[in-house]
Amino acid sequence: MSSPVEITVVRDAAPAAAAWRAVVAAARAADLPGVPAPVREEVLAGLRGDAHAGGRMPPAWAATGAEGEVTAVAGVRPASPGPARTTADLQLYVHPAARRRGTGTLLLAAVAAAAREDGWAALRAAVPACTPADVFCLRHGFVRERVVHHLLLPLAEVHRAWLAELVYADHPGYRLTTWYAPAIPAPGPPAPPRTGPAPAAGDDPEGLAAAVPGFAFGTASGAPEPGSGRLLTVAALHTGTGAVAGYTEVLIPPAPAPRAQHSHLAVVPAHRRRGLGRWVTAEMLRRLHAEHPQIGEVETAAADGDAAVLALGEQLGFRPYRRTHDYRLRLPG
Repeated sequence: MSSPVEITVVRDAAPAAAAWRAVVAAARAADLPGVPAPVREEVLAGLRGDAHAGGRMPPAWAATGAEGEVTAVAGVRPASPGPARTTADLQLYVHPAARRRGTGTLLLAAVAAAAREDGWAALRAAVPACTPADVFCLRHGFVRERVVHHLLLPLAEVHRAWLAELVYADHPGYRLTTWYAPAIPAPGPPAPPRTGPAPAAGDDPEGLAAAVPGFAFGTASGAPEPGSGRLLTVAALHTGTGAVAGYTEVLIPPAPAPRAQHSHLAVVPAHRRRGLGRWVTAEMLRRLHAEHPQIGEVETAAADGDAAVLALGEQLGFRPYRRTHDYRLRLPG
């Protein structure tokens, strides 16, 4: 007979951070050995609710056992910025010691009910392939939409002189520029503006990535979530027009987390076949080497069938690491 489980809404991030981190760390250790444990700032970013300004849906939930111990956690946030409220990204973790007792099912039911009430049409989840989370999604009516291949690059294996050679190779008609998007404090005053050169007025790097889905490495866009780190963008500008011809982004987590997440790579079709994708990525790796010594490895991802992305990753030394399955659960209206 299973122990009673209580599902509660998490509204205050700081007191819940330790329990949330313990559950996420245990679940990751069981399902993704080798993936670094989450740092406290990453946990707080998942618990904060400022991404839901204007909505009624709580940002996070927790399942507690008979003794008050937290056994499972869940969080949601809009899948994309802006006023459109159709799909919410779901994160749900159950402590390995508390699995197969219906806890995840109860937690998912609470989240889905709140999402329906708040007007969301679907929940989206990215789960490690061939894990209990994979089976859980299939059992609860999620539909698999794509397979994502994760690749890993230990920075120590990339020679700095070789990166410099790639970066300083001549690309007539183009120049590189970089800038950081600092993490947004939550709550607090608006984020300071990006530092360093920015794209020319009217250019929209995030929109560029959406328009070139074959070159999308991940799902991050815009400024990083509160507490999640700093977003470094490297762009290739066309010198004649000042327009963005291609760009890449990497999310640098708070110290001491050692793994950066390469999130976007896009090249405008008219500027392809000129080595711009490799150029901006090499500069991104060079800057990680030079400016972020705590970063020991870079993870990137490419959807199944993105041959160009996978080939570029192989050229730069990325190696297959694991797979993720992306799921969607449609919510009845």
